[in-house]
Amino acid sequence: MFKNFKENFRRHALLRAVIFILIGAAIIINPEGFLRFIGYIIAGYLALLGIIKIYQDHKIKQQIGTYGMGLAGGIILILLAAVFLYFAPNIFSILPFLLGLAIIINGLMQLIVALNMKSTGWIIFCILLIIGGAVLVFDPFKSTLVLFQTFGVILACIGISEVVDHFQNRANGNNPSTSR
Repeated sequence: MFKNFKENFRRHALLRAVIFILIGAAIIINPEGFLRFIGYIIAGYLALLGIIKIYQDHKIKQQIGTYGMGLAGGIILILLAAVFLYFAPNIFSILPFLLGLAIIINGLMQLIVALNMKSTGWIIFCILLIIGGAVLVFDPFKSTLVLFQTFGVILACIGISEVVDHFQNRANGNNPSTSR
């Protein structure tokens, strides 16, 4: 199981790196707009799921003559989307904490790779990642936007390090896409 996780982690490194860099850049440029965008995406997703559930239940009603639990589930999802839009600022106030945890986990995983490679620069970078994540975890509410922008910088750096790691592995003949 760990071997499959490790292979998938390596195989998708370049895609993950591009996503990290794009999201990091968006956060750095406009953190408030990015938060609003994420809120709209989540609320839209919940509303879409609700509409689909209501539509599916309507189809079932046409076949058997009565509504099922899909109607109630769809209405609840649409209401949840509205509640999410209304309370999004409160929900996003815990985001720096969660993002800090994600950075710490990624930093630890990168540190394991760096220790295996015995790269002092890489080890220092990973330690800085872990420290940056810890700052987000232990002081998440002081300045959410500044911390969020810091996260954007860190995320972009993670993406860049993933790109460098990907091409170093390819240069060393450790291309995971060819070793199936």
